[in-house]
Amino acid sequence: LNLGPDENVVTVATDGFDRYESVLEDLHERELEIETHVRNRWFRDIFMKADTRNILDVRSKAQKERLFERKEKDWLRFGYEKAYLDRMRSMDFWNREYDKVKAYNAHIIQRRGAIE
Repeated sequence: LNLGPDENVVTVATDGFDRYESVLEDLHERELEIETHVRNRWFRDIFMKADTRNILDVRSKAQKERLFERKEKDWLRFGYEKAYLDRMRSMDFWNREYDKVKAYNAHIIQRRGAIE
């Protein structure tokens, strides 16, 4: 992506890293998405127009339940098991997911070396 040491990548509401292997595999073919004018437009149109009106506070039990219901409606259709989705209700599930960050970072560094 031609990023320097003072640049940042922001990821919001991403899925698990394992769903993006195909993206990493063909990153070198996705020229348009890394062109400077495209990144500048994204920054202007998305990040600079963001404000707190676009943030949903999901800390309440009612909002969490609403999200889980939506997740079930959407994800079960794609073959996810309800038991797996139910495990997401536990903070232990998310702590284990967070523990994967080091492995993901190592994989990203390895792939960057292969792409450059």
